[in-house]
Amino acid sequence: MSEERNLLVGLDLGGTVTQITCFDFKRYEPVPIGKTTGEEREYEIPMVMAVNPKESIWLWGKEAMEPEEGFVKIDNILGRVCESDKFEIDGYTFKSREVLKRFIVKELSMLKEYYPNNTIRKLVISVTEKTPELTESLKAVCGELGIGSDRLVIQNHKQSYMYYAISQAKELWINNVGLFEYDSEGLKYSQINIDRRSMPYIVGVSQKNLSDVMSAPMILTETDDYMKYAFINVANTVLHKQMVTTIYVTGKGFEGNWADEALTRLCNGRRVFRGQNLFTRGACYAARELSGIGKLSDVIFLDEEMIISDISIRVYHNAEFQEKVLAKAGTLWSEVDTSIDVIPDDEEEIQITARNVLKHEFKSHMLSLSAFAGRENKMTRFTIRIRFADRETCIVTLKDNGFGEFCPSSNRIWETHITV
Repeated sequence: MSEERNLLVGLDLGGTVTQITCFDFKRYEPVPIGKTTGEEREYEIPMVMAVNPKESIWLWGKEAMEPEEGFVKIDNILGRVCESDKFEIDGYTFKSREVLKRFIVKELSMLKEYYPNNTIRKLVISVTEKTPELTESLKAVCGELGIGSDRLVIQNHKQSYMYYAISQAKELWINNVGLFEYDSEGLKYSQINIDRRSMPYIVGVSQKNLSDVMSAPMILTETDDYMKYAFINVANTVLHKQMVTTIYVTGKGFEGNWADEALTRLCNGRRVFRGQNLFTRGACYAARELSGIGKLSDVIFLDEEMIISDISIRVYHNAEFQEKVLAKAGTLWSEVDTSIDVIPDDEEEIQITARNVLKHEFKSHMLSLSAFAGRENKMTRFTIRIRFADRETCIVTLKDNGFGEFCPSSNRIWETHITV
């Protein structure tokens, strides 16, 4: 199946509004997927559903915002999933995951209108905050829809921002890159910092919560002049002495008239871009990279959820010794789950190597194969599986597979934790 028949999808579940994009291999960039509303298309879809319990009719998006009599309106879908398995509205009880599932089905069904004969190769879901409860629910729901862990990645907005910014023309990130986000949580600033002293480049993000200076309610209570000067002052403060030449701004808070002049002032010596689809496009770029067909091999993304070391095993393959990489630095630790089958040749231990890309240090961990002693040489095959318990703790599992009818498997599993 050609690349064009395999969909790379970025879905942003922003809490109140959701957007979805799909990678277009002809334009070689993400394109928005819209919901048909009359003669127009709706791209920013409210995360709201409404149901008529008596007739089992479900509405979603804008049509669910002010439903007719007899319908029950359901908002805060992500919040309800994180809070409890069930919730009650107007005397009716709903299962949180079932509502989330219905909403995601509606979202993904829009793809069929654009690409009726295609299947999803990689789906990256971007959320404001990646909590364990939300992650578990999204994986469970997508699993029920046939999208397993091999085709699904869940990441936060900060990570989507990284993928978006570094997927732009290189002249836009030749220096550091800033992002102002103004939404229902208030103003937040994120800055991409790039370490160009190493190759690949190391890309990280630092964040500042500025909601104490510019809160969400100020959008409704303060004058345009006050909002303009408040933003200019806080922006100049966080950008002082920073080599930031490209700035992105996003969020409903920047849709006011005050933002036009404020952002014009910010353009002095910088390029400023304003839009509302940054996170869904970033998720779509991530889908491209994580599917193995990306163009960002010269950068490594690092934040608190990404591993900082390459994990490899030394093997003999194609008549030479080589390092087989099992996990790459910059990968979300929760997404690492790699296996390799090995047949030892007169070896009493195997070597797992961790290469820290920040410190440029190597750590070698030797794992004993004494449990396989007594078998003839090359008559044992075992599986090495790599996972992570957290960002710095790698779980290495060895499973005895035997060697067919010549040497039955003991079905034993050995597990060890190594710090990387």
